[in-house]
Amino acid sequence: MVATSVRIFLLTLIWVALQGTLSVGNVLLGVLFGGAILRVTRPLFDVEDPTESRRLSEGVRPLIRTWRVLVLLLVFLRELMVSALQVARYTIQPTLDIQPAIIRYPLDVTTGREITVLANLISLTPGTLSLDVSPDCDFLYVHAISVETEDGADVIDDIKGSLEKHVRRALGPR
Repeated sequence: MVATSVRIFLLTLIWVALQGTLSVGNVLLGVLFGGAILRVTRPLFDVEDPTESRRLSEGVRPLIRTWRVLVLLLVFLRELMVSALQVARYTIQPTLDIQPAIIRYPLDVTTGREITVLANLISLTPGTLSLDVSPDCDFLYVHAISVETEDGADVIDDIKGSLEKHVRRALGPR
């Protein structure tokens, strides 16, 4: 109950900041929208998932979680810009010097939510595309526009060191 109240409070603050006016009506509307958002997104927090039920029972610190999600967003924006510049460089080169490949990417994230977010962030980054998840959820198949090594270790290291690390911190247990 306390975590829900804190989340509604944070969503209300975001609403008031986006509106730019601190008024009673704006605060009430923020509380209503915050409650509605939490109600709609409640199925995302699956209590049957052992990792999720442990996270919920241990009491996640909402401010730390919010900070980690913001860091994930900033890391993604950085990756987005770097990848966009690399793809633009490939585009304007007189010769097309790329080595496209499909990489079998080993996953460290474990929950369905973490895998989904990671796969979507990879697909949103120019030059990479998530293709499929292995049936045992241990591997993600990723198409990369250019790899430097035959096994795609450079792409794996890039994703592990940036996106996956921060997805695990932002959405994982604790």
